[in-house]
Order: sequence, then structure tokens, then C-alpha cells
Amino acid sequence: MIISLRCLFHHKLKSRLPYLGKRWQARLILIPTPKGEIKGFITSCLCPERYLFDDLVKVYWERWEIERSYGELKQYQLQNKPTLRSKKKVGIYQELWGILTSYNIVRLEMAEMAKQHEVEPLRISFINALFLIMDEMIWASDTRSPGAIPKNLKALRDNGKRLILPKKRKRKPYPRAVLKKPARYPNKHATRS
Repeated sequence: MIISLRCLFHHKLKSRLPYLGKRWQARLILIPTPKGEIKGFITSCLCPERYLFDDLVKVYWERWEIERSYGELKQYQLQNKPTLRSKKKVGIYQELWGILTSYNIVRLEMAEMAKQHEVEPLRISFINALFLIMDEMIWASDTRSPGAIPKNLKALRDNGKRLILPKKRKRKPYPRAVLKKPARYPNKHATRS
């Protein structure tokens, strides 16, 4: 289904990007869930012959996995702590680049482990790979010489065999939902006499 969206832009943005139209067209993709609910997303891939429904749904789920992986980054790698301590813009950029670089190094090593063990990279546990790589780097920083790095990387990737997750079963739905805010004060329950 093709839909038309009316877009409102700030006047400064409109003057810098005059090619942005007042209306955009998008394709609405509706997906029934196992519970019978209808979930949907919009895409700029308008042509149904060129961009097949099944391919778009597959890409959507892959993107959803990527979004969840950034959740992993925040929850496990950063331990849900606000880690940007810099007071200056340059320092904040440096911290963000450091976080993203370390995340991508972990993902790159996961891909190498997966290639070595002939599985898909998504079957390697991110959390366990993160902790294995962190432990290896801490241990290597004290005791090993730089000449031993290739041998140590091989040992690290060999250890990746124990990080392989079982094949995915049917995908569980992870609906996007707003969580209920917890009450600030405990509720009192009246007793009836």
C-alpha cells in the first residue's frame, strides 16, 4: 500500500535543502504477528515488483536485530551507566568513537570466529564474546609481547567455538512497546471487614 506523508520542516532546513518536497510517498508494509496483531513499517522502496514483500520483511528483521545489538552495546558493554564524562564537544566525540570502535572490534572478531567455525556471525554470543575479548586484552596487556599477537588471536578465535549459540528457532516477536512507569509510592490495599 502506497501512502503519502505531509512533511513539515523548519524554515532554515527548507532554505538549505530546497529539493525536499511538501509530501513524500512511502510504502506501508503490514505484518501479522503470531498473536494476531498487525505490525507495520514504512519504507521508501515503492515498487512492489522490484522490492518484494518477503525481502523487505527479511531486511526489516535484520535491521531490528541491529537495533537490538545497539541495545546490547548500551546494556552490556556500557553496563547501563552514563559514560560520557567529557565536558567538551571534542572529548564527547572521542568517547563516542572509542565506544563504537570497541563495539565494532568485538563484532569483527565475532565474524572471524564465525568464519573459522563455519557458522553465521549472529550465532556467536555477543555478551560472551565481549567478556572473552576483554579478558584476553587485559591479560595480554601485562604478559605478552607484540610478536605473539597472531598466535594469541588464533587462540582467541579457537576459543570462540564455545560461544556458538544453537540455531535460532522461530523468531519470537519483540514488539516495540512503551513500558509502564513504576509507581513512585507503594500502593495501599484496603482490607474489607
